[in-house]
Amino acid sequence: MKLSTLPHTVYGGLIVTPLAPQALVDLAPEVLKGLLITHGYLVLRGFEHSIDGFSRLVRQNSSRISLDPARTFDGNTAQKVDAGLDAVGLHCENGNSPFWPDLCWFYCQTAPARGSQTTVCDGQVVYRHLSAEQRAAFSGRDIQYARRVEATKWKTYAFHALAQGDAAPACVEAVTLQDLLSLSAQDESSQIELNEDGSITYRFRTPAVRTSRLADDAHLAFANSLFGPSNHYEAPRITFADGEPIDPHLLQALDALCQRFTVDVGWQCGDVVLIDNTRVMHGRRAIDDPARTIFNALSYVD
Repeated sequence: MKLSTLPHTVYGGLIVTPLAPQALVDLAPEVLKGLLITHGYLVLRGFEHSIDGFSRLVRQNSSRISLDPARTFDGNTAQKVDAGLDAVGLHCENGNSPFWPDLCWFYCQTAPARGSQTTVCDGQVVYRHLSAEQRAAFSGRDIQYARRVEATKWKTYAFHALAQGDAAPACVEAVTLQDLLSLSAQDESSQIELNEDGSITYRFRTPAVRTSRLADDAHLAFANSLFGPSNHYEAPRITFADGEPIDPHLLQALDALCQRFTVDVGWQCGDVVLIDNTRVMHGRRAIDDPARTIFNALSYVD
């Protein structure tokens, strides 16, 4: 397949278009991964597209699919983005939980007529502009997210994740805490406790500055969910890992810095955006055109 590539903005990203009519699924996984590692996120534009084609593209580039139980399902891969109309702060999708996917995908079925843009911000660019004091604040020191999640939500998440393997529970109600634990990293970064009402409380410790899980290099990125949303969920309590609060003035300065390097996707009908979810944060401007239709998918790679 012959492709044309252009920088998305001066801050990063790449627009990929076909030189002849091509379907999304014709894109070779090794090509996509190579471009993604280099550029952080890709805008696939001008391909023959459909919701089925988008789902097939996600699956052929992923070892496992992750679904958000609070979103509307469209098959077993894509979910409609339906988290209200307000602006959404920068975040790595599910980056405030032990179930942090490697890839974040978006498919624009109907582009907004005005505003309503998804935003992206390359954490590697942000890191290069952190002050010495800002770097020192997170050097060798993790942050921690603590949150309660209702029983129906964590059970639904685990049910759909396990349905892709050989150990699928018979139904959502049959899901156990052990099933959920089998999907999380078995290390000291996370603690998950079952509450008397069937909900869970988790604590997830992670660096605010990290390297990409996709790239075998040492490039650091300010990539986290310090400014992220809590749509459909209780807001997490965010502190340093030892419980010390994060200085609100530090957060305000970091937010302002991130906004300097935040850009709009610039949706066109049929666009697919693929994001390295461990390097590039994304968010959303306020929705001015509720007719826009965007689908989302989350996945892992080997």
